[in-house]
Amino acid sequence: MPDNTIVIIEIFSAPGCNKCGKAFQLVQTVLKELGDESINLRRINVVDELDYAVALGIRATPSIVINGVLVFTTTPDTEALCKAILTQQNR
Repeated sequence: MPDNTIVIIEIFSAPGCNKCGKAFQLVQTVLKELGDESINLRRINVVDELDYAVALGIRATPSIVINGVLVFTTTPDTEALCKAILTQQNR
């Protein structure tokens, strides 16, 4: 992967959402396993950034956006998440 390729992962969550916390932990775990510092992780409170969430088509939390594309509308399994991240890295 070229050094200048950055993957941005955004997790849209709602306050008090237990599933959202688990989704965030899953992404953190996968990123540690991948060991790639060119991946940026951002947790977004859907209430605070509602316009942005609507523009992306988010209708439920947790939702995971990779490089500006809504990829998951629920917590994925580890394999699906890894595959989605690696696909974006290779673009």
